[in-house]
Amino acid sequence: MKTKTGSVIFCMLFLIPFLAAGQKRGLESIQRGDLEAHMEFLASDELMGRATGEPGLDIAARYLAVQAARIGLQPADPDRDYMQPYTIVEGEIDWGSSAVSIHEKGKEPVVSRDRFFMLPSPDADSLVLEGEVVFAGYGIQDEQQGYDDLEGIDIRDKVVLIMNRGPMNEAGDEALFDNEKWNSMQCIQYKMQALFSRQPKAVLQVFDPKSGTRSIEDINPRIAEYIGKSRGLKKEEEGGGEPAERPRLILIHRNLADLILEGTGRDLAGLQKEIDRNVAPGSFPVGNKRVRIVLNMKQKEMVVPNVFGLIEGSDPDLKDEVVIYTAHFDHVGTDPSGAVFNGADDNASGTVALVEIAEAFMKEKKRPKRSVGILWISGEEIGLFGSEYFSDHPLVAEDNIAAVINLDMVGRRKTREDEESRQNLTIVGGDSVKVIGGLQSRV
Repeated sequence: MKTKTGSVIFCMLFLIPFLAAGQKRGLESIQRGDLEAHMEFLASDELMGRATGEPGLDIAARYLAVQAARIGLQPADPDRDYMQPYTIVEGEIDWGSSAVSIHEKGKEPVVSRDRFFMLPSPDADSLVLEGEVVFAGYGIQDEQQGYDDLEGIDIRDKVVLIMNRGPMNEAGDEALFDNEKWNSMQCIQYKMQALFSRQPKAVLQVFDPKSGTRSIEDINPRIAEYIGKSRGLKKEEEGGGEPAERPRLILIHRNLADLILEGTGRDLAGLQKEIDRNVAPGSFPVGNKRVRIVLNMKQKEMVVPNVFGLIEGSDPDLKDEVVIYTAHFDHVGTDPSGAVFNGADDNASGTVALVEIAEAFMKEKKRPKRSVGILWISGEEIGLFGSEYFSDHPLVAEDNIAAVINLDMVGRRKTREDEESRQNLTIVGGDSVKVIGGLQSRV
């Protein structure tokens, strides 16, 4: 494990223009030994990678709360001792009762037990989707190329089967469309915008035969496992009835696509070759077949904390305004073999930087004019849930938040690319985003 404390110190000084050269009392409290001690503990194997919902994260949260008390930060809620607890609901697919079945009039249903992965994951314990099937090629609409897989077909309330990527050369290693839109990981976003606007029940996406891949599990089982789980903040009770049904993207195994097309006289490999050879869509309704998707989830709740402390400002007119420093202190835990992802840089570095920043502010003879909030956030790696909860339930008046400064992975060593970019700082405010390079002490 490399703590990279020298880089952390540099980044802290880089980000704290409030602690000017003449105010050495606070700056002198930032010590390499302190940074190393905090880092060695938070990124130790004993904390098991600080995964949200796991004991290691709770230990880290208590450690940060103890540091906040030692430094003298004010808890926003005295009854909670610096903690802001919130609840995440996590669901995992119950593969024993989840399945896709293919129904055709006069025939017994064909059930596929191959795993499938739904995006977004269902909010409820179970979800059932059913509809007639339409094959829509690659699911692409591109006026520039004069190509439209959706032309002449009705997909409203249907289950739409598409291939990933776009038209390819014979070997499948070169795209025929000279358009990065279809040749990047973002292409799924453009496809779903066009498809979902036509209100299908679901979109089944399969890896095209030329890719040589049959399932997302073939590429990365860990990603498949991640997609197979749903996570979200526990919703507060609200009126207004059931939420509107929305289309779903479902990543399926090639075996299922073959079963859907069985009996049509066509197969996926032949359809792809025909589309690619002619550079023309080959979309069509798949006979009288209907697909029924049943997804059942096993759900559990976990209560996890943010940690927040406050430094009161010195100016009577400005102290109600708050500048909040944030850093997420969670990481990704362990891999299936038990190897620990320590998360020294991501983001123990930002976490310990906040500890030292808070202590430096508290040791200054003259405090900042505005109040300073120190917020350590959990749930970042699995969906920014701690940030979302704090945004919805701020511990200071929302209108009084003057700025938020986030520290993430500040322990990196500078590379040539960093030097060339001159350590740019991105500032977001109102409707604008500004990138400021060069001497950040002017900011």
